[in-house]
Amino acid sequence: MINGRSNPGSKKKSAGVIIILMAVALPALLAIVGLAVDSARAYGVKATLSAAVDAASLAAARAISDGEVAAIRAANKFFAANYPAGHFDSTPGQPRISFGYSAEGDISINVSATANMPTTFLRIVGKDEMDIGSTAQTIRRPVDLSLVVDNTTSLTRGGDVTQDVIDRSKDFVGKFGELFDRIALVKYAFGAEVPVGFNNDRGFNKATVESEIDAFEFGSPGADQYTNASEGMWRAIDALTTVNNPASLRVIVFFTDGAPNTFASSFSFNGGVADRVGAIRSASGSSGRPYGLWEADSVAQLSPAPWNFGNKLNDRLTGLPQYYNAHDPNASDILVINPSHPRRPVFDYDPSNDSAGDLYRKINRISRNLPEDMAEYARQKGIFVMTLGLGRKLTQPTGPDNDRGEEMLMRMANDPRMLDIPALASDFRPDQPQGIYCHAVDKDALAPCFADMMAVIIRLTL
Repeated sequence: MINGRSNPGSKKKSAGVIIILMAVALPALLAIVGLAVDSARAYGVKATLSAAVDAASLAAARAISDGEVAAIRAANKFFAANYPAGHFDSTPGQPRISFGYSAEGDISINVSATANMPTTFLRIVGKDEMDIGSTAQTIRRPVDLSLVVDNTTSLTRGGDVTQDVIDRSKDFVGKFGELFDRIALVKYAFGAEVPVGFNNDRGFNKATVESEIDAFEFGSPGADQYTNASEGMWRAIDALTTVNNPASLRVIVFFTDGAPNTFASSFSFNGGVADRVGAIRSASGSSGRPYGLWEADSVAQLSPAPWNFGNKLNDRLTGLPQYYNAHDPNASDILVINPSHPRRPVFDYDPSNDSAGDLYRKINRISRNLPEDMAEYARQKGIFVMTLGLGRKLTQPTGPDNDRGEEMLMRMANDPRMLDIPALASDFRPDQPQGIYCHAVDKDALAPCFADMMAVIIRLTL
């Protein structure tokens, strides 16, 4: 300003400087804006790519039991399903899939992929496209599985479902990997047998297991029903706790169509008859004379004379054993006689005060206590227990205490749904492995129940 008047030349010079600065700064400003916009787009592509890679890795882990080719096919399918076509104008490449095998049997599935995204504003500074990458790894742990299947004659009554049990059991076994999982097969009725034990090394022979499932024995429709669930559970636990190089994931899948009424131990008798291991059974109804002995290591074999007492058993027993000792006379970790049992207290049998009804109640209670106690024993050792019950009888009160079989099966599995049932909530053990119980109301529900079991096991392996 000169003499109070502005200088027009000075204003023109300032405007010119601003224009020059704008011209110099504009590319940088556009680059910053472009970086922000294209970075946001790239972030969206990255998130979607990562989700697709994760899905592919998990899918491959679930399918690896059928071999690497099946795993790769599953990975590609799930990658494509989770990466929308044209997402931010990007083009994904084919995912790269590799497998690693550890000495412990773990399988690592590694999936990586890149996506090419054309830029928008960054083209101004010569950046026409961006390559975005993502990787994922899933570890598939091997599993040692004891599959315990009811072979009682009740499965032949009211509509024979034995073939359905056979077929669904074979389908279930077929979901496991022959090269790295291991399967032991247990069948039980009067006693229990292990037609297929664990291999010393990882893997199992699927054809052998399926052949033994085809050979299941369910007896004749007119035969009496004996359900020695505890013997099946003992065999399952024994297989898992004595196997060579056990897997980090050990599972029992236990199937039955009714509440147990039979148990095995070492018994003493009067009349000069030597002690013997065998199985004794309460009646099928709400009362009656107990029967025995049957061979504990056989699905359906009466003990030889003089131990085949039949319904005279209550006259020959000198009492009940203090511990479950069908396999180890010195066993003392799973109680049989337990007056303080929270649901079914059992006092020793006094033959001098002979009562068939009294012995019936004691045998029936022990038969139901033992599977629950054994399941908890297994869970304390880190073993997951899954239970599958077939038929409506499991929802009906039976036995001297009007127990429902499904409640026993829920306790065995330590199913967290017990928390929603007032009568069972206090039996849930949050510090122990949590399995599931599935009730198949009829044969058509067997496949969905086995699928539920498989889904939980697969989740545990990952």
